Amino acid sequence: MSEHDFISLSEAQARVAAEVPVLAPVRLPLARLVGRVAAQEARARVASPSVTGATKDGYALRAQEVAAASPERPVALRVVGAVAAGEAAEAEVRPGTAVRVTTGAPLPPGADAVVPWELTRERGDTVLVTAPAQPGRNVLPAGSDVTPGQEVARPGQVLTPAAVGLLAAAGLEELAVYPLPRVGLLATGREVVAPGQPLPRGAVYASNLVHTSAWLTLHGMEVLTRVTDDDAGQIRSAAAELLAECDALLTSGGAWTSRRDLVVGTLKDMGLDLAFRRVRMGPGKGVAFGLMGGKPVFCLPGGPPSHEMAFLQLALPGLLRMAGHRDPGLPLVAARLEEPLHGQADWTQLWRGGFRPAEEPGRPPWFRAHPLRDRLQSMAAAEGIVMLPEGREHIPAGEVVMVQRLAPACPFPPRP
Repeated sequence: MSEHDFISLSEAQARVAAEVPVLAPVRLPLARLVGRVAAQEARARVASPSVTGATKDGYALRAQEVAAASPERPVALRVVGAVAAGEAAEAEVRPGTAVRVTTGAPLPPGADAVVPWELTRERGDTVLVTAPAQPGRNVLPAGSDVTPGQEVARPGQVLTPAAVGLLAAAGLEELAVYPLPRVGLLATGREVVAPGQPLPRGAVYASNLVHTSAWLTLHGMEVLTRVTDDDAGQIRSAAAELLAECDALLTSGGAWTSRRDLVVGTLKDMGLDLAFRRVRMGPGKGVAFGLMGGKPVFCLPGGPPSHEMAFLQLALPGLLRMAGHRDPGLPLVAARLEEPLHGQADWTQLWRGGFRPAEEPGRPPWFRAHPLRDRLQSMAAAEGIVMLPEGREHIPAGEVVMVQRLAPACPFPPRP
């Protein structure tokens, strides 16, 4: 296949998934695990809770002794001690007695239930129990959350805050996870100016650079940026510098085949092994992908709508795969189309748009696609992306479709 041949979006996505390398795992402390992907199985070292304990403030007692208790006929028990969370239970519950406990306190010997304090009345060293309790009431058995040797994380699992909390309860203080890639961004173009610099007549600020950097930062990735002229020497120097310091390289502009589109050719001269250069998708067709020195390189179009779409459909999922995500991509939500979509059967067409709440509870929201020619302001207002896949020419109004939400692709984006 020639590099000038178009391939389908699904084939391009498959090639990216097959060729991007997964980064070598690193061990990180609990405080840095949220949002990461586990690279190993983890098993509990301890039981949690370590002892059988009370789940309410109240009185530990023998359930059978208060089986008939009521406000009209309370059961009187002598209070023989008290125990709080973290203390040893020294007093024993014998017939006719109770021990005052706080939430998390170990259950005293002889007790099999806890009655909350609000269902009791105190009279000196006696407690009047006004409600019955069954064995095990308000009691959490030792090891009920996790037992020694139990699996508490599996390879490929995205670690949520609750999952990290489980690791802590299980006695772990660190875990091997996949690191986030460090990404180099290179914007090219004689007319492109880095933000913060004076803007000559006819020039534009490198909004693609900032836009893409923001997406990567949202996913916790470290980003290095460079801006160069349409000059092969400058492109070669900047690309070599970024590749030496980063795990992947993304470029903006110069990815097509005109006389001034020098990026792909220059990178090929440097050793880029192209997997594809053109994709049957719109916007975003002028996107190239390959490996250089084993590192992924994505050459993205310079037009903002095309640049963003190629990044979201190909580059971002590829970078997340490097971080161990097995099925990365923007989150999907079902929605009904407000207006029909029309396209070509041999092309994947993508539209940005916005949501509108459904009129009836429980129905999917409405989604309206923005005109394809809209640019920066429409991009900034967009809430989602709808796809008319290759092989289909029409989607009628009212049909329920899956819309990509313009939100973080991982549920809990990590921070460096």
